[in-house]
Amino acid sequence: MQGNIEAMKILWIPHTGWHIHQRAHHFCRPLSERHEIHVTDWVADFTSFGDYLTKRYITNFVYRRYQDGNIQVHGIPRISPALHFPRLRRFNERIYSRYVDRIIDRYDIEVVVGTFVVPPPKAARVVFDLFDENVTGWVGRAPRYAQEIESNEREYLLRADVIVAASSVLVDKAKDLGAGCPIVHVPNGIEVSRFQLEQNTRFREQQGIRGKIVGTIGNHDNPAEVQKILDIAGIYPDKSVTFVIAGRGGAIPGAIRSARRRGLQNLLFTGEFKPEETPEIVAAFDVGLCPYDVTPMDDARTPLRLLAYAAAGVPAVCSNLKEVRRMKLANTLVVEDTVADFIDGIQQAFMSPRGAPEQIRSYDLNALVLKYESILLGERDSDT
Repeated sequence: MQGNIEAMKILWIPHTGWHIHQRAHHFCRPLSERHEIHVTDWVADFTSFGDYLTKRYITNFVYRRYQDGNIQVHGIPRISPALHFPRLRRFNERIYSRYVDRIIDRYDIEVVVGTFVVPPPKAARVVFDLFDENVTGWVGRAPRYAQEIESNEREYLLRADVIVAASSVLVDKAKDLGAGCPIVHVPNGIEVSRFQLEQNTRFREQQGIRGKIVGTIGNHDNPAEVQKILDIAGIYPDKSVTFVIAGRGGAIPGAIRSARRRGLQNLLFTGEFKPEETPEIVAAFDVGLCPYDVTPMDDARTPLRLLAYAAAGVPAVCSNLKEVRRMKLANTLVVEDTVADFIDGIQQAFMSPRGAPEQIRSYDLNALVLKYESILLGERDSDT
């Protein structure tokens, strides 16, 4: 990032805990090199009875502030579990909004980048980061919570100074809902140059893999998606092919148990890894997988893992999603959401040449950060 732009004071409100790698990290870290960046953090991943007896749960009741590199992180007090308790959710939201207001006042915040977590705060400039089809993503799990998300998103659509949509599908959604402000498309991005490595052998050697690798990388929180990979691995005809599931996620423990019960010998779970290790892992793949469910939620994705495969020149197989079809990445085979179609797609991908498609340049993070910065500065409120 270059130039003589005056530093801003920016508050970004991520949609989940700061410890989970997400879209906000990709923009906040480079922006923090020249602006004062504050982010909020909230923890809601307490799932077992034992979790509620830990020190981590107790400290969740108090405000915390810590430094993550150049970024100031503000831990917001929260009472869990709240997913199935509307009154508790409203209580948590009021607490969250109160702390957001305090942060804005105390640090003279000039721009707030908000998500559905809280209604739009009062600030000099409010940017709504519409990063996912959040409402339909929650309808099946928690319908009342989905309604609350929809209410907050509608407030942003009416009150924000500008909407930043992470996909063209989300641009269409904002327009259809009658957004009262400009809408700018800023997709997820990656640093393309970091992925332009030779096909890597070190990961193979570390994991003891001899044959070809079909891999997926990222956060794995949808059990159905991970189960799909297990089903593919279970009947894939060439048992010398290793299926690699790299990364963390709530669906991983159950998938490991399922793989053991089924006696799958051609499946490898790497566990969590550092974000900077992603290029090396992806470079070891012969084929990259994106086995998403075909839903309105997934139709709106700009999948980071798909961008990683493209930047690394790895042939990829992805579910037939609307945004992915529009992206037209030349390295990607779009298939129907069945095990048989994924297997056919994998076999075709093995015969495809490696090479980064020309379209990946549109998703280079360095250019996208500059675009986002111009929006935060109020210099750009359109895609033209």
